[in-house]
Amino acid sequence: MSAADRLSKREQTRLRVIQAAIDCIYQEGFNAAHTNRIAETAGVSWGVLQYHFGDKDGLLQAVLDHIFDNFSAALERTPVAGDDLRERVEQVIELIWSLVSGREYRVSVAILRNAGKDSSSAIDGEEKITQWSRRTSRLWDKLFADTGLEPGRSDVARQLLFAALRGMADEINPGSRSKKAIAEEHAALADAVTYLLS
Repeated sequence: MSAADRLSKREQTRLRVIQAAIDCIYQEGFNAAHTNRIAETAGVSWGVLQYHFGDKDGLLQAVLDHIFDNFSAALERTPVAGDDLRERVEQVIELIWSLVSGREYRVSVAILRNAGKDSSSAIDGEEKITQWSRRTSRLWDKLFADTGLEPGRSDVARQLLFAALRGMADEINPGSRSKKAIAEEHAALADAVTYLLS
């Protein structure tokens, strides 16, 4: 039995609306993703959307929760191992890149840049970012505990890695660039982070 089969009808509907919101924001842009359009894409009425999420802010918060929960689950379930420090750094780079170069990351950024910055919005993007940062920090500490580095230097390496990968994903559409160019950038980043950790 698949995970989707184990979900209740209510949970399936909720997930379908969340996925429709992700699709609409990704394909049409944040401002074009109106609740009526999202409900239509999900095959539900506005009333069903309102029942599950209350309003658009409630839906967008649920989308952020869904995305960041998926990111956290990916971090937890993906094994990163090896005696070679650079090899572990490369694995972390590929794992984080698989998350930040995807459509869900782009949607989360769109929500945080638009609704998340509106003072009248009920969306708590800062809390999600804080949770994500804590989880990635714990993963980092676990993976590189054997380096014996002072925490400050390890933090610099972690921040460099995450900032560089997010910047690569935000600046240019990753799908439009060659795999070779991305691999070269990742190798240069792995060199820099390994140097900081060694």
